[in-house]
Amino acid sequence: MTEQEPPLEDLFLPDLVASAASKVALPDPLRIESVGEPEHGDIVLARVREVNPAYPNLETASSSEICLSEGNIILGTLGIRRALYGFSGKLPSGLNPGDPLHLLNKGGVIGQCTAFHRALGWPSRLEYLGTVVRDGRALNLRDGGLALKTGPLPETPLILVMGTCMNSGKTAVCKEILRLFSGRGFSVNAGKVAGVACFQDLKGMKEAGAQEVLSFHDFSLASTAQVSDLAPVARSLVHHLAKSEPDFIVLEMGDGILGGYQVASLFEDREFLERGLCIVLCANDFMGVWGSLQWMTQQGYDPRQHPVLVAGPVTDSAEGIRYIEENLAVPAANVFDSGGKLCTFIRELLMPWSKSA
Repeated sequence: MTEQEPPLEDLFLPDLVASAASKVALPDPLRIESVGEPEHGDIVLARVREVNPAYPNLETASSSEICLSEGNIILGTLGIRRALYGFSGKLPSGLNPGDPLHLLNKGGVIGQCTAFHRALGWPSRLEYLGTVVRDGRALNLRDGGLALKTGPLPETPLILVMGTCMNSGKTAVCKEILRLFSGRGFSVNAGKVAGVACFQDLKGMKEAGAQEVLSFHDFSLASTAQVSDLAPVARSLVHHLAKSEPDFIVLEMGDGILGGYQVASLFEDREFLERGLCIVLCANDFMGVWGSLQWMTQQGYDPRQHPVLVAGPVTDSAEGIRYIEENLAVPAANVFDSGGKLCTFIRELLMPWSKSA
């Protein structure tokens, strides 16, 4: 930098702070530098060079969505995304000012796009300006996250909501469970164990009646794609959400059991699975239900010994519910048309645990 050049922190100030970067207190004044070796969770400043009209929004720290414009300067976080119906991307191996990047999700996770769904095309194109620094080092989600918790799990019952893939109805099921039980006087907390950072699902759970909400993002992760073992995150969520002594906790596993966000690794933690009162399995078709039940059995989780209820779009027709119950020997319920059935299923499981039941 020559004597005539202004400091970097005076050159660029963000127009928008993405929700994915909002867990960390920003230094004042904001200072950015070029970081040669980026890390997952680094807080970065980038300029929008081209907006994808099919996916133009950014979720801000206030949970509102803003339509991006070319030239906007945004503050986001570096991370990975592996979305079947969205964008996938990786962490860049190195970064210098002017390098191209992409907006991988509307929460503000930024990386290099490696794949996209053909209905969306390439994600919005960004230009790397610099990494936010404090005391000479890159600011990272680790600087604002909760500590992982170890030790035996609390006694609080868990409802585990899983799916065959993304867009299989998991969040809708979580919100309906929260609505049904909070409306009956139950105290329920909720968490999202896997996925990519975004406030949208947690906001919906809170509005549906959850007393407290947390996600993997609160534990310094932009996504769970780079986590080989998801159990420490899931267990930590339970430890934190159980502190207020709710009647039970609803945990959503983002994406599918098989996929890029490591949900399958949870089946290696027997204590965690055994603590679940049930698994609510969301699916789009019969083969997805059958395959999931077969896979669970192969992992040592017998759906006929541990309660499993099927939900999601496969139950949008009464024919789906009939086929599953008659041919696959597990109960099924559509949360919108047969919420009473879902409520009864969970309430009977809760009776030995909760005074509210």
